[in-house]
Order: sequence, then structure tokens, then C-alpha cells
Amino acid sequence: MSFEQLQNVYNKSNIYKEIEQRIFDLSIGNAISIKNLAGSLKSLTLSLLLKNAKESSRFVIVTSSNEEAKEWYYDLLSLIGNEHIVLLSEAEKHIRIQDEQLDENTLNNIDALASIQHKKQCIIITTPQIYTHKVPKPHQLQQYRIAMKRGNTYSFTEFTNGLMLQGFERKELVEIQGDISIRGGIVDVFPLGYDSPLRFEFWGNEIESIREFDPLSQRSIREFEEIEFIGHLYHQQDDVFVSSFLDYISHETSYFIVDQKEQVSIVFHSLQADDVLEEIHTYKVVELDSLGKADIEVDAIQQPNFSSSLSGLAVKLRSLAAIKMHLFLCADGHANKKRFNELLHTHFEYDEDNDEYELVDQLADPEYTLRRIKWSDTSLSKGFILRKDNIGVFTEHQLFERQHFQPNKRGKRFTGITLRELAQLHRGDFVVHVDKGIGKYDGLVTLEINNTKQECIRILYLGGDVLFVHMNHIHKIQKYSAAEDGAPRLSKLGSAEWERKKEKTKKKLKDIARELIKLYAKRKSEPGYKFPEDTQWQKEFEASFMYEDTPDQSKATIDVKQDMQSSIPMDRLVCGDVGFGKTEIAIRAAFKAAQSGKQVAVLVPTTILAHQHFNTFSDRLRRFPINIDVISRFRNSADQKLIIEKIKSGGIDILIGTHRILSKDIQFRNLGLLIIDEEQRFGVTAKEKLRYMRVSVDTLTLTATPIPRTLNFSLMGARDLSVIETPPRNRLPVYTEISEWEDDKIKDAIMRELSRGGQIFFVNDKIVELDRLHQKLLALVPSLHCAIAHGQMETELLENVMEKFLEKKIDCLLSTKIVESGLDIPNANTIFIHNADNFGLAELYQLRGRVGRSNTQAYCNLIVPPIKKLTPTAVKRLQALEEHTDLGSGFQLAMRDMEIRGAGNLLGAEQSGFIADIGFELYQQIVEESVLELKEEEFSDLFKGILDNKKKKVKVNQEISIDIGNDSLLPSSYIKNDTERFDYYKKLYNVRSETELHSIHSELRDRFGSLPPEAENLLFAVRLRILSMELGFIKVTLANNILAIELPPESNEPFYEYIFPVIVNSLDVLPISQFINSGKKVLLHISLQQDKEAIDILLQLKHLIEHSEVHSV
Repeated sequence: MSFEQLQNVYNKSNIYKEIEQRIFDLSIGNAISIKNLAGSLKSLTLSLLLKNAKESSRFVIVTSSNEEAKEWYYDLLSLIGNEHIVLLSEAEKHIRIQDEQLDENTLNNIDALASIQHKKQCIIITTPQIYTHKVPKPHQLQQYRIAMKRGNTYSFTEFTNGLMLQGFERKELVEIQGDISIRGGIVDVFPLGYDSPLRFEFWGNEIESIREFDPLSQRSIREFEEIEFIGHLYHQQDDVFVSSFLDYISHETSYFIVDQKEQVSIVFHSLQADDVLEEIHTYKVVELDSLGKADIEVDAIQQPNFSSSLSGLAVKLRSLAAIKMHLFLCADGHANKKRFNELLHTHFEYDEDNDEYELVDQLADPEYTLRRIKWSDTSLSKGFILRKDNIGVFTEHQLFERQHFQPNKRGKRFTGITLRELAQLHRGDFVVHVDKGIGKYDGLVTLEINNTKQECIRILYLGGDVLFVHMNHIHKIQKYSAAEDGAPRLSKLGSAEWERKKEKTKKKLKDIARELIKLYAKRKSEPGYKFPEDTQWQKEFEASFMYEDTPDQSKATIDVKQDMQSSIPMDRLVCGDVGFGKTEIAIRAAFKAAQSGKQVAVLVPTTILAHQHFNTFSDRLRRFPINIDVISRFRNSADQKLIIEKIKSGGIDILIGTHRILSKDIQFRNLGLLIIDEEQRFGVTAKEKLRYMRVSVDTLTLTATPIPRTLNFSLMGARDLSVIETPPRNRLPVYTEISEWEDDKIKDAIMRELSRGGQIFFVNDKIVELDRLHQKLLALVPSLHCAIAHGQMETELLENVMEKFLEKKIDCLLSTKIVESGLDIPNANTIFIHNADNFGLAELYQLRGRVGRSNTQAYCNLIVPPIKKLTPTAVKRLQALEEHTDLGSGFQLAMRDMEIRGAGNLLGAEQSGFIADIGFELYQQIVEESVLELKEEEFSDLFKGILDNKKKKVKVNQEISIDIGNDSLLPSSYIKNDTERFDYYKKLYNVRSETELHSIHSELRDRFGSLPPEAENLLFAVRLRILSMELGFIKVTLANNILAIELPPESNEPFYEYIFPVIVNSLDVLPISQFINSGKKVLLHISLQQDKEAIDILLQLKHLIEHSEVHSV
């Protein structure tokens, strides 16, 4: 269900009809007050007012804060979509480069005003601050409007030059407002007033098409027949503004909705703008929930608080169904809706078992109640019950006391580094050629090969050697990346050193993988306990998690439970950054085990973490009869003795502790699950004991060091891995600000945190400066309880400081980046990072992740030297951090460095040396090869089924060479930028299907216009490559109407067993064809009338082979 059904029911209600009539009857200068539009009922009302109003009506909402404005925005977004909403609130970006001419607030305001001007009918959401900003006069905005229509003629030169003269900046790619890009006859421009940039395609001076496109993918989204936009970018020093927002709002067609007038008045008063509120009252005004008696009092209440009780909700729904109420149940996303539906059905089934079909005490029977419910996989922020008009809306996140997910509104002026930029190859970058070693990328060059022009990659090696790599072998080129900073050593062409490095790495990796597989094999042969399927308690417990599960977290939960329900002992590693929900997965597994009468041991590396986990487990499981305890050196001997007795008798279900748990005196009565947090931090003795235990007991290991997903796949069958890459999506984003050291600002931020009972992290890059900073902070706030922590302190002393911080005896922890890992202190919600420009992006993300771990708004203050002294790279890195408050793609970008270290942690510390030697991508490739070879050679019995299947499959030959006898390249006149061209070659030569190829063809056509003949030839060659690779051929040549196919050597058994017989049998249906022996090579020659027939012949062969049940891998 979309909300259309809800809107239809409410539209017919008496209360809505009364509200609509009274509002539409308002005259200018008059006001009406409405009370008790509870929950999201006010947004629902506005959505219908817009729908039913006269054309060109505008509704301006005035709220007291950005948070309130966002709540209105996201509710209306769910109800009416983005097309008719404008959110006009203070810019949240705070970094300002000294010489930047564009002010974020000015741009935001003009952007919104431009948007309002081209949206005839809309809802505008505002905060009081907006009314104090000066903006251009409406006619000034209008004079820069440019109207474009498809099929009309405009001077191409005047159009492009005019935009650049008006402040638009020419770039390779249009990504932010104010950018313009010109490629042949295609002009991309991102004007103010639009959420996405526009693409104009000219044929000479005629406009062929007008499209809107996505700045991230650069692909077109939709087409326009005609469009208007503002062809001017407002620079601070050029433009003097004297107008205000109200000058854009007509008295005749506009209504002001003042939400909680008293709150709004306080904010206007604090801004010394009481006169603005008076001016607003010269319009038609609707006041919501102001004090005193109202003109319309609505009989509505907020959704009751059920405290996660589905039984309470079920009873409420049945009582409302009995009075024939329309019931609407909402959840964020399909997965949550499905789970909510199942849980409710289970409760109602319980009712059915008790034969409660009759109406008893005004309860409808369950079947009738379920029939009255309409389900939605989009949610509003707050549910409500409209009593007289019989409408009830209930939200799943409120039922389970979870925060409502609000997607972050993407900024239109992102200036940080992107993941795409990180992966791109630029001249001078280090690259790895799989066969030749590490070299330096030196761009693309066009060479003439066999009388045809081809583009090649030029790589420089040690001693000035040069290697030209044909695009057929582009898959062998990888951008070099490793955790160590500094340049790698270039390889020498013709030297055996590179092969030796690869062999050494492979041998070491095989040894590690062999041990992993042996352990894996041993587990497979040991009988383990088979846990039962999920109980109703388990389902309710998981639904009550305060955050919405991410897809990764859901999958990891399913993986863990499936392992537990199997008779083979589980040994699964769950990887994901602190705060990504690993502990929740462990708690769910522990709860499942405890319900089955099994005991759980939770092993952690430090005393602090033991107590932290104890608090977390106790808090989550407080509603259930599960006995949890903790053992560590902080417990006295009497307590420890009692715990030992209880664990032996079965009186404790879950025991959390340090390596003390592994002592001989601790004997579990019925241990069923072992949870290990950060295993790499334990000593050798502890690891040996764990190794012995995990063969027979279900084991779940957690690590905060991210493991790359590709490595996960490579190690399948050697280690069961679950990777959580996505952060919880309905956390409050951390408010991130970048500034220079300002005493007042730092003092205010400290006092703000202390006044709400919170704690502070203050991180510095150097230990030597900690004492000086300590004195500085005490001078600013003398009452501050501040303690110093760093990695060179005695372990016990450091633990004592951390323990005090955890117990809230310390206000501020002044430390180096040791707080980066492991610590979870929900009460600490302000972090200062001093000399932030000296930290890497991954470190900054990890550090910022220490705060914002609860439902409290968190703050991250990055303190830097004067910004003009920073390098452009440092500025970009900091901007990326500030922009990506929601962790999204910016987080993946930072994780790159972490993943490389993660590979070392997973497979042994010495791995980082190998990664530095050969680069991360090739390292991953060798891991995969090593595991596969071991499976085939040493452990073939264990993986028999998988390997037998593989033997029947013909290996895809990526080494295949295609020669079509024509110029086949992307000319530099078509795609000017070398980096872009290289990216497209890489994409084309990695394509494995017609669908992918068609998508790239469309993208090229969309971004760069019609393809020149050489580019069409290249795509034809790639089509031949896709088909020939799957068939296992070595080389395909087109010349003089002959398709010459070189077959693989005789050693390729699967080819000659499965594919060759099919080719032989099909010779009579192919055009004139024959086999030719050329030395040791076997060629198949097929006569053609024209080149394009080659595709049909290969498709025919592919079809015949597929029907003989042979597939390629």
C-alpha cells in the first residue's frame, strides 16, 4: 500500500472536510487555530490541502528548528514525493575556504527560491533563521532565467560562454551546483533550483534533447521537452541583496502554517526579528497547537506506547476493529513490514487457538481484525488515532521504541574526494602488471598495429624500460595499493625477481590456508549440537532492536542462526566496524543458545570490554529470564568463587569475561556457544585453548577490523565469514564541524556536553602535547575532570583510567588515537580531534565513530591550523568527512586502508609485507588461487561435489586476443580525458554479458553523444570477445571475410571433452568451414559474406553448447 488509501479515507472524514473548508475560506490577514493534529496527522492534512487546493497555491510551514523541519519534510516526502516540497533551512556545512567566493547559505536560499519559482504549487518548509537572510529581488532572479526548448535554435557558443561569464566553472565532470562541462555538442550544467544537473545535447545550434542526470553515475534520469533555469551563480562580492524570503510569497495564493506559535515566537525573538512574525500574520495563517482555546479541536491522540509489547498492540487493534476503525500499519522497508506482519499474525493465531471468534468485551475476532488492516512498507514518523473519524495509523519503529529512519538529504555542493576518484588511474600512479610487476602508469598512446590504429597503455619500469599493454590485456593491470605509505620499488623488466615474490607469497598463503582448511575439515567430521528453529520470543527479541537492521546485519544474523541449526559445529567470523551491530548479532545468538538450555561464554580481550559487554547484554535481555554474569580481575575472590560454582551447576546462562574464562577451575555444565571478541588481541596460549574448543563447540568470533568482501569469497570453504559493511541507517548523523582553535568555541562545546550530563573525547596526534593541552583545557574550564590516556602507559594504569571514564567519574578523556578501536561509551557524545589534518581519512572515520552511539545528538569538532595553510588534499579529506556525516560512501572510501590492514589481521601480521611487495589486488588474487589449488590437490575429498561440478565447466579465457582488422578505439577527440578513457576501456574489457555491454553503449551515447566509427568497431570487438571467452578460444581474427578461431592446446581437457565435439558436429550447419593445423596450433576457419555474421555464428555455437549442458566459469 502507498499512502493513497489512507489519504482517500481521511479525505472523506468530517474533520478533514471542516479543516479544509475553514482554511480555504480564510481571507488575507486572518488566522485560524487548530489543536491536536496528533503525530503525523498534521503532515497528512497538509498533503491533502495541497492536493485539493487551487492551482498555484503555496503552503509555507514555519517550524522552530531544523529537526522539526526535517520531520515535516520526511513525512511529506512519504506522502506526496519530492516534486512539490521545498525544504528551506540553515546550511549545515561549516568549512569555509578563505578564497571561496560562494557562501553556502546564500546558495541554499537562492537555490530554494529558484525552485519555488518553477514549482507552481508546493509546500515550503522553513525555520525562522531563513527570514533574516537577505536575498536577490524577485525580478533580479527572473532576469537571469534561461528558457530552452527541444527543437529550437540557440547559439551554442553564446550559450556556453554566457554561462561561464555568469560564474559557472568549467569542469571535466559536473558534480556540484555551479559546474559546467562541454564535450563536443553536449553541455552539462548544474544550476541553482535543481536537485540534479541538466544535460543539453546540441546538433550544431539546434537542441536535440534536454535531460536531467544523476551526478554520481553521470547517467540521464529523464527527458524534458522544455525547461527554465537560472543562468547565473551568485558571488558574494558581485551581488548586493536587499530583499527577503517574504517578497517571493504572494498574499493571494499563499497560506502560512505556523507550527507551535509560542516556540516559533521565542526563536524569532532571539533573532531580534519579531517584526517578521507580525508580517507573516498579514497573510492567511493557520496556527497549529498554540496555547489556549482553538477554533478547531481535533479528537486525535498519539500512537500509544506499547513498550515493545505485541500483545498490547494486538489487543488495541482488536478493540479498534470492533468499532470498525480503518487500520493502517507502517514499517520502514519490505523486510520490516514482513517481520511485523508475521509477528502480528502469530499473536492472532494464538487468539484463534483459544476460539475467540465472537466479540468479547468489544474485541473483534482476529480474522476480522486482520482483514481491516492495510500494510505499508513506507512509514510516517509518528502514528495516531483519529477517534471520531475511525482512522488508526500505527508505526513499527514506535512500537519497538526504535528511531525512525530518515535518509540524509544529499548535498548539491559536495566537494570532498569520492570513491570513484580514489579508484581512478592518473598519469604517474603506481600500477601492478600481474606478469611484469610494479611500474608507473604513463597514460594512453595510439599505436598502429597490423595497419590498424589501437590504443595501448604505456607503463614505465626500472631503468627507463617501457611496456606497451594492449587493451586485450587490460585485466592484468591494477592500481597499486597497500597499507604502507611511501612509494613501492619499481620492477625490472626481464628479471625473475617478480615471479619469486609471487611464489614466496603463494607458498606462505598456502601454509596459512592449509591450516584453516584442516580445522574446517575437522569441524565437519565432529558431531555438534543442532539448535532448534527460532521461537516466538526470538522473533520478538530481534524486532525490538533499537536500530533497523542493515541488509548486511540481517544476512549475518541468518548465517549465524543457520550455522547453529546445523549439526556441524559453527566457526564463523563476523567483521564490521565498532557500532555496526556485531554485538547485537552475538546477543541474538546467545539468546538462541540460552533458550535451548545451553550456556554461553563470551570472551573479550580487556577487563573494560568485559564490563561493557555485560552492561550491553544485560540491558538488551532485561525483559527475559536469562542469568548473565561477568568475571574479571575487578571482581573480588568471593564473587569469583560464587560464579565458578554457579557456572558448574548451570545457574549462569551467559558468562562474560577475559581469558580468565579459559582457566581450569571454570567448568561449564553445558557449554553450547563460545563468542570471542577481537581474537587477534589474545596471546598464543589462549589461542591454542580456543583452537581446541572450537572444534566441538559452536564458535562466533567478532572483529572490528574490516575484511574485504572479495577476500571473504576467496576464503570460502576455509573460513566462514560474514562482513558488515553498512552502518546502521537510522542513527542520528554526527554533527561534524571543521574550525581553527578558538577558545570560546571549544569552551562552549565542552559546556554544552557537560550541561547535558555527557562526556568528551579530546584526541591529539602526539603524546608529547597531551600535558600542554591538559593545562589549556583546565584554563578554559577549571571544573573539568580530565584524564590522560595513551598507548605508552602501563596496561593496568590505562585500564584504570578507562574504567573511571566508563563509570562517568571522568568528564574528558584526553588521549592519542587509542580510542579509535573497541571502546563503546554511549554517554560520550562530543569528540575533539586536534590537528585533524595529520590523521588519515580512515583514522578520522574510526575516531568519529566513538560518538553518536546512542539516540543523543553527537558532535565532532575537527581542529585544524589556519585553513589557508593546509594542502588541497588535506582540505578535500576533511570536507569528505564533513559531508559524509551518514558514513555511507565516504565510509567505504576510508575503509579501503582499513581493509588492507584487515587482510593482515585475518591471515597473520607478516601479510602486510607481502601486500606492500605485490599490491592488494594481486594479493587477493593469489589468496583465491592458493585456496582453490589446495581444494583441488590436497583436500579434493572434502570438496568433491564442488570440484566435480567445476571440472565439467570450461574456464573462461580472459587472455583471449581479438583482432578485427579495423581501427578500434575510443578516439581522444570523442573522450578527451585520458583517465575517463582508461576507465571505459577497463569497463569494456571486463564486460561479461550483452546486457552490460548495452548499458555501457547507452552510457557513452548519453554522456558523449553518437559514437564515432572507431568506437563502434571497438564495441563490435568486445561483443566478439564476450562470446569467444565463454567458449574457451585463444584468439579470434577477422580478415578478408574469414573468421579465424584459434583453439586452446590439448591440455585443456574440459574444452576437448565438452565443447570440441559440439563444434565438430555443427560444421555441417555453419557456412563453409574447415580445421587448419598451423604448427602446434589448431585453427577453425569460417567463411563470411560480411564481418557482422561473426556474431551470429558465435551465438549459434554458444546456443548449441548450452543445450549440451556445458557452462563456463
